[in-house]
Amino acid sequence: MYIQGDMGPTASFSKYSSELRRVRARGDYQAALNLALDAHGLFPDEHALTWYWRSCLLSLLGRSGEALDALRAGLAEGEWWKPSMMEEDADLDCVRDLIDFSAILEECETRYRAAQASGRPQCTIISPSSGLWEPQSLLLLHTRGGSSPEFRSHWLPLVDEGWTLVSLQSSQPLHSGGYCWDDADRARREISDQIEECRRVRGMDLGRLVIAGASQGARMAFEVAQAMAVPWLCVIPAFPAGYDSGPFIASRSRDRGAFLLGAEDPANERTRHLVVSLKAAGAEVRSQSMPGVGHELPDDLAARARESLEWIRASGRAEEE
Repeated sequence: MYIQGDMGPTASFSKYSSELRRVRARGDYQAALNLALDAHGLFPDEHALTWYWRSCLLSLLGRSGEALDALRAGLAEGEWWKPSMMEEDADLDCVRDLIDFSAILEECETRYRAAQASGRPQCTIISPSSGLWEPQSLLLLHTRGGSSPEFRSHWLPLVDEGWTLVSLQSSQPLHSGGYCWDDADRARREISDQIEECRRVRGMDLGRLVIAGASQGARMAFEVAQAMAVPWLCVIPAFPAGYDSGPFIASRSRDRGAFLLGAEDPANERTRHLVVSLKAAGAEVRSQSMPGVGHELPDDLAARARESLEWIRASGRAEEE
């Protein structure tokens, strides 16, 4: 049983999210709720998620009134959630047919539509301070429900090693604190357009570009990289069940990319099938496992990704020679 304080005073939000996922998976909803309550107090910038977690876990515990109260409290703070996500989430089955839940959905729909109407893709570029580095760029695609600032914070140590970070944020809102790539066609267009803009305006060299994404963003990274014939780095990838990789496997001998998997991530089996298909098509592929990591971003992601990025760069140099 989880006891408040077990996570320690320096635990990151990612660690809370990971532990909550593990505890919830074994059916200990009260322990997961304790984690959500702790995270809510420690991470005020993540209230869109923590209010939602609280509501889901209270619903699973059969405490429907409190579950609705959590959603209402979030709305009162200015938060909201994509209505289709709430309607499809089995965790909310306990409250789904209640009149008060319908009213909450309506308010979320109003706020979601407003955010959708004003949503625009964003691009932030962080370059090394010295011009002595070999030009190399890392295009970053955040997780589902994540954001550009949160995701690029994991990669900042690489700037001091000569990498220019090109951090994209989807125009598709998922909740008041995060974005998604749910409309894959739209996402691929946005990402390709941003890359072309960086190439045209900033002179970004596609020959020195790696596209890196995590979870849902890893799928986008793979697909766009395949279309543009540039290397990819997929971190804790989340390819959907029944994913058809055929249209995205280019059968070019120079294709190369790396997969960085959480050793405890249940989504790994689908990624392994993709790796087999890529190798059969002639791609140069590297797959590494991160011990002790599930479907979450480790705090030392840059350090864990460094070896894969060096392998990608070395493979590229060998081809040039």
